Amino acid sequence: MYLPLPSFHGRRQIARRLRSSVAALGAALLIAAAIVVAAHPPQSHAARGSAHAAKHKKKHRRRVNHNGHYLSLARQGIYNSYRNWWNPGKQWFNDRMNDTDQYPLGTIWTLFPLWEALSGVAIAQPTSAHRNEVAWFANTAETYFNSLMQGYGPYPGSHTRDEIWFDDNAWWGLGFVDAYRATRDRRYLDDAARGIQFLNSYGWDRKHHRMRWSTAVQNQGSNLETLGGATALAGELYEYTGNKTYRNIARKYIRWADKKGTRRHRGKSLYESRDEPALSYVEGTFIAGHLALCRKGDHRACRRAWSLGAKAYKHWRHRDPFYNPPADSILFRYVLQLAGDKRALRLSREVHPYTTPRQLYEWARRAAEDALNNARVHGLFIKFWDGTAASKHHDGYRSYRYGQLMTHAAPVALLAWLGVVHRPKH
Repeated sequence: MYLPLPSFHGRRQIARRLRSSVAALGAALLIAAAIVVAAHPPQSHAARGSAHAAKHKKKHRRRVNHNGHYLSLARQGIYNSYRNWWNPGKQWFNDRMNDTDQYPLGTIWTLFPLWEALSGVAIAQPTSAHRNEVAWFANTAETYFNSLMQGYGPYPGSHTRDEIWFDDNAWWGLGFVDAYRATRDRRYLDDAARGIQFLNSYGWDRKHHRMRWSTAVQNQGSNLETLGGATALAGELYEYTGNKTYRNIARKYIRWADKKGTRRHRGKSLYESRDEPALSYVEGTFIAGHLALCRKGDHRACRRAWSLGAKAYKHWRHRDPFYNPPADSILFRYVLQLAGDKRALRLSREVHPYTTPRQLYEWARRAAEDALNNARVHGLFIKFWDGTAASKHHDGYRSYRYGQLMTHAAPVALLAWLGVVHRPKH
């Protein structure tokens, strides 16, 4: 709140009364200053710089703990998304703040974190208002379906034979699954099924047993992020529908990933390949796929989910991977689900007895604290979670820009999922 400027009435009279006092005080201050300078010579520029740096460093290290307020912070982050990225003319969200591009609206990868934030809040606090907001978002998300291509395109209302990315169909499908979890409207499971049908029919390269990159680019390396997303989507569809077709698809992808995507110990280490190191959202989505099968009674999947979570915890040394906000939030939302899953916990002691649910929960919580303490500018998550500018980052095929919605919404989604999962006792 800004206070009104004080009145200037009577300033001349006040000045006359103070003039004589100021003159006397000035003389006294000059004498005092001379004494101080004599006793303490002025610092050199280098000394002053060192003192300033030490003070700044000390200030930078001081962190604020937001434990217990994550859900309210998530709601505030969602509100800020509307306030700063809403396009009133298009009635949808822009990709960037003040976006003046010809096509300013958010793509699937841009908007997936915001959708996750909305669903997370609605699952944590299932009020009518929260559920209705998720339903409204999911209904608009359906406009991304390209009927000519039979898959979800990157931009709303795209109904031409344009390039479609297969990983987008995994993310959008997972968004629909969480919309079902929030609203219990089975319509959204049908929407999610469109994503896995497109992935399995057109994205899965049966000859080489790997996922294609897009409808225009067939081969872009191992593409484990798409395979992981498809595994998570198939697994969760099986979990919520009981349709064994989805179980078989998930297991097919897992078999290939265990054979070709685990370099150190086949089927027992993190998912990575020669051209693709361990990435946060790859490990996160495979945790999700195994965990979904675990919830349907697959004990081997329970052990593998916990093993994967524990190995990721060790691999990144209990710290945030700092890959990019959307990818890291995908890892941690599934780490949180793993930490809160009792089925996986019962079998966890057989594979990694020294990694506890609380450790995994705290790992995700510390990542959220990194974002809260390092990434915010005037209340918006503008920077990456280590405090660096988004424009300094490039992940091989995507450059990040200042003021993108996904940079802001990704930590908001993580805050929402922290509100869903209770802190484990052990």
